[in-house]
Amino acid sequence: MNSSPVKGMGHSMMDRNEAQNQIQALRKALAAANDAYYKHGHSPITDQEYDSQYRLLADLESRFPEWMVTDSPAQSVGSDLTVGFRKIEHRFPMLSIQNTYSEAEVADWHRQVIEKLDPTQLSELEFVVELKIDGVALSLVYEDRRLQYAVTRGDGLVGDEVTRNVKTIQSIPIKLPKSFPSGRFEVRGEVYMTRENFRLFNEYSQENSGKTMQNPRNTASGSLKLKNPEETALRKLDFFAYNILTEGSEGTHWDNLEALVQAGFPVNSERAKVKSIPEVMDVCARWHSLRDQLPYNIDGAVVKVNSLRQQVLLGRTAKSPKWVIAYKYKAEAVETVLESVSFQVGRTGAVTPVAHLSPILLGGTLVKRATLHNFDEIERLGLKLHDHVIVEKGGEIIPKVVSVVLEKRPARAEAIAIPERCPVCDSELAKMDDVVALRCENLQCPAQVTRSILHFVGRQAMNIENVGPALVDALLGQGMIKSFPDLYSVRREDLERMDRMGEKSAQNVVDAIAQSKSRGLDRVLFGMGIRFIGKTSSTLLARNFKSMEALRNATLEQLQGVNEIGDRMAESLVNYFRSPVAREIIDKLEQADVDLTYTAADGTAELTGKTFVLTGTLPTWSREDAKERIERAGGKTSDSVSKKTSFVLAGEAAGSKLEKAIKLGVPVISEDDLKKMLGLA
Repeated sequence: MNSSPVKGMGHSMMDRNEAQNQIQALRKALAAANDAYYKHGHSPITDQEYDSQYRLLADLESRFPEWMVTDSPAQSVGSDLTVGFRKIEHRFPMLSIQNTYSEAEVADWHRQVIEKLDPTQLSELEFVVELKIDGVALSLVYEDRRLQYAVTRGDGLVGDEVTRNVKTIQSIPIKLPKSFPSGRFEVRGEVYMTRENFRLFNEYSQENSGKTMQNPRNTASGSLKLKNPEETALRKLDFFAYNILTEGSEGTHWDNLEALVQAGFPVNSERAKVKSIPEVMDVCARWHSLRDQLPYNIDGAVVKVNSLRQQVLLGRTAKSPKWVIAYKYKAEAVETVLESVSFQVGRTGAVTPVAHLSPILLGGTLVKRATLHNFDEIERLGLKLHDHVIVEKGGEIIPKVVSVVLEKRPARAEAIAIPERCPVCDSELAKMDDVVALRCENLQCPAQVTRSILHFVGRQAMNIENVGPALVDALLGQGMIKSFPDLYSVRREDLERMDRMGEKSAQNVVDAIAQSKSRGLDRVLFGMGIRFIGKTSSTLLARNFKSMEALRNATLEQLQGVNEIGDRMAESLVNYFRSPVAREIIDKLEQADVDLTYTAADGTAELTGKTFVLTGTLPTWSREDAKERIERAGGKTSDSVSKKTSFVLAGEAAGSKLEKAIKLGVPVISEDDLKKMLGLA
């Protein structure tokens, strides 16, 4: 794309033609970027690239108004509207914020604010500076102190209702204290994901699907649009409130933030109230130096006029309020050389390219490797070995190669060869969804074995305590096991001969392995780590087929007939059970007397067909354990209380769900009550 400004603004025919072509190209590029970000949860270009192209388009459209259109990306708010979600009109338009990377432009914004206000008001002019959280804007509507619905930005006028998913965000209050006004009001804020939760979820996603997310912001955006709130809950999202909207215009923005705190909303403590632009820039500079120490990503600071009355006087454009500006930090980026590319093999066999770089200092750390995400990314970048590349840390947890410095491409640059065989076991790689996505399908590949065993012993699978990474590595290294079924043949006397393994510790390991034999088909199935088969689908399959024998003999059509089991899952199951390795695994599990059946618990007559909602902390069971026992006994669980709810299982610190159950007359039971229903007490 030619992104150079149109020369001179004498409207010659050549200038006009060049400008028109450039406007069309910029609109197309920005529309594609908006569609990718708002609807598909990924960013094909950096924020700085987007802002640069946006500003150029806005400048061209202002100079050539005859080519301006209302749906231009420079004249409208990007839309995240998605098919399948109820549409709700915003009572107050949800506009975007004017961005700048320039201190001079912040000063120019300040000048425009002063010019619009009456001179008598300037003495009370002050600003609130807040962190610009790298997340997703959300509107929360409350009536009578209760959350009625949550809505995304959408196109600024209409958004998608995502209430069920938002209720999984623990930092968002469902009910407000009586000290808060009881009328209708709206709270706006930012949904985000901490760096640590993003790292943990990417580990989980890599294990279960062979894929990783691009960055916390895009993950948060996609999580709000998931169909299943349980999947959203796995993402562990957070929320910061930054505004209350009512019909009135009295008071200040700072007072509103304090009111949000009093009502129990999470409000970022990193905020400042100042009187001048030099003070604003000092705050921005201080936060920029501390950004790597924060547990979440920020991409700048937001500067707002504090007085609500002055905000009204300043007004807005069709796209942005005039009383606020975002000063954005440039993403940290450095140039280095791509020395080589290696290929990693995950637990599910997915092969991921990794860039090995000439060492550079980035974000205070020495960087030698960077993610390339997948083979599509290599193709998109046009990347070759020995290229000079730009590496950025921006919103990424690990560094990412964002572009190639083509003018510095050396004569010895060579294409990156896409592997045909597994870099670990030398098995032929299979193509996944397209020509550049590859997978090692050798289930005995050493790169997959350790991760598969750790997945099998994990808490959500067989929950085998005392078997961690160090012990698994030792067992593999000494040839005592080769895959997870071999755990059931490990003997106490063999363990006692290992370093730092006493008699009691060895017995604890053997006991824990033995106890796991009775976990049942649903746990075993999830522990086997079959591609696309997660925790929920494992339970559905176990409940429908009852035994491993019936499941392994099921046809594609029978599997597709199970509710919520899609074509991709069904095909993966058929392919897995056809493999010799799968047959060997199942045979070993059977020989070890591992329970490969799904049996409902005692007391099913009381639970069959009943719907339970869980709330609070239970005395001895985790909520996950209680949920599993309910479902195993034929009951169902739900996230929300309604008149159709059969029971609410309440523990300590039960919240609004308990109150709603009492209001609707839904029976409330304790953990002891549930145990009696299950015949366990």
